Amino acid sequence: MAQIAEPPQTELQAKQSVPFWRDIRIIGVLAQIGFIILVILVFRLLGSNFASNISKLGESQFICRDGSFSYLCAYDFMSTTAGFDISDTVLDYVNTDTYWYAFTNGLLNSLKVGLMGIVLTTFLGLFVGIARLSNNWLVNKVSLAYIELFRNTPLLLQLFFIYFTVILALPSVTEALQPFGLPIFLANRGLNIPSPQLTSSAAIWLAFLILGIIQFQVVWILLGRREEKTGHSSNRWAWGIIAFLIIAGIGWFVAGAVSDTQGLLTPKASRIRELDDLEQAMLNRTGLNYLSDIDTLTAEELAAATFVFCSVRDSASETNLTRQLRKMNIPYKVQRFDRIDQATAAYVEGACEAVAASKSILAAERSTLENPSAHFLVSVKEQPIVWNVPVLEGLNVAGGSKLKPEFTALLIGLTLFYGASLAEIIRAGILSVTKGQSEAARALGLTESQRLRLVVLPQALKVVIPPLIGVYLSLMKDTSLGIAIGFPDMYMVSFTTINQSGRAVQLMVLMMLVYLTISLVFSVILNWYNERAKLVER
Repeated sequence: MAQIAEPPQTELQAKQSVPFWRDIRIIGVLAQIGFIILVILVFRLLGSNFASNISKLGESQFICRDGSFSYLCAYDFMSTTAGFDISDTVLDYVNTDTYWYAFTNGLLNSLKVGLMGIVLTTFLGLFVGIARLSNNWLVNKVSLAYIELFRNTPLLLQLFFIYFTVILALPSVTEALQPFGLPIFLANRGLNIPSPQLTSSAAIWLAFLILGIIQFQVVWILLGRREEKTGHSSNRWAWGIIAFLIIAGIGWFVAGAVSDTQGLLTPKASRIRELDDLEQAMLNRTGLNYLSDIDTLTAEELAAATFVFCSVRDSASETNLTRQLRKMNIPYKVQRFDRIDQATAAYVEGACEAVAASKSILAAERSTLENPSAHFLVSVKEQPIVWNVPVLEGLNVAGGSKLKPEFTALLIGLTLFYGASLAEIIRAGILSVTKGQSEAARALGLTESQRLRLVVLPQALKVVIPPLIGVYLSLMKDTSLGIAIGFPDMYMVSFTTINQSGRAVQLMVLMMLVYLTISLVFSVILNWYNERAKLVER
């Protein structure tokens, strides 16, 4: 007798036959519930630990200005006097300023070194990443050696080496190194480089720059429409830049000709009514026929003939006047003061022959003199931007922008370390582009630079940008390592504040919020750019 086969078991029946402790769906739900409970317990433990520590610290951590106790007054102490100095600041700072102001300077120091490091790291990583794929054996191997060396040694060790072995081992200021004779002084006190300074006429030039940008946009649109009609390239970039430079150049000369705000306060007895009269006065002092022969004077004669003027330290007026004195080949000496009233007092006492400042300030200072009519205001021409060039004066370098040794070491260390990481990211991005793209570019007659700029790098961005975000964020957070070499960044200022005030919880929370904000801002900006840089495909 034939046996009837049982019907096959359905999937539903199979699942119903599995015990619940082996059901993958139930296990997944239970695992999620367990994880949530674990997270809640961890946060509860942290919260209870925080509350316990706060109670041990006492109510003194949250004293309000009126003497009462409230958690809302946790940061009232930040409005009190800091009482400590900061060696390198972005904003003018004295130890009588508040903790908030000190913290702001520390934050700005962190942002300054971090943002400059990001810019330098980007260029270095791009250059080394491309060089790593070079067909030149020497360039390829040197790039490889740099990457392997800096990627495989700790950043902190590199900072110690750069600071103690390289920068502090440089010669003193009097024997500072000047590469190629340029006005750049490299010594164990730091790096002095020329820096631009804005004068009052810069506002006029800025208006012309805005007009130049508008002109660039107009040329770009008009030439773009012509390209659409003719189908031929019209070099929109070149013509747009030319239009912008023409407007900017006109604005430069107009701003210099129209503005008359800089001046020189001199005694009428000096008979200097214009700045050009100073040249004749110098010829009378030296007995020379031409100032070009000034080098023939002895050191004593040159010191006796030197024109001495007073000014506010590192002001645009000082930079503008010294630029013109150098152009006229007039020897000069600057007496620098922190305030204009100090400079005027030195002028009255005979410590200098003139005072350089804006005309409005000089007019106010002249009115305070015993005999205002005995002094004359001389107009000094100005440019929208003047270069503050460092010069060696005695045992120090005056003028220019000074980068302290700690800042220089931290900037170099961050750039070299993260430049090596970025170089590998760039190399990986370039290798991700298929060889057929490069072969097609060469077949079209593109040069190697055009191939990289127009074909390879735009396609490599989709691979480069995601890890690039991590590099930038790590660089910004590693600025806190500057405390190891004495750089007054946000972490060092906060640590000093904790030692003086005892408010560790408040400062730690504040630093965490700042670093979190910086990370979120960078992530949002770079992720937005990542979306814009993606290739549009069918």
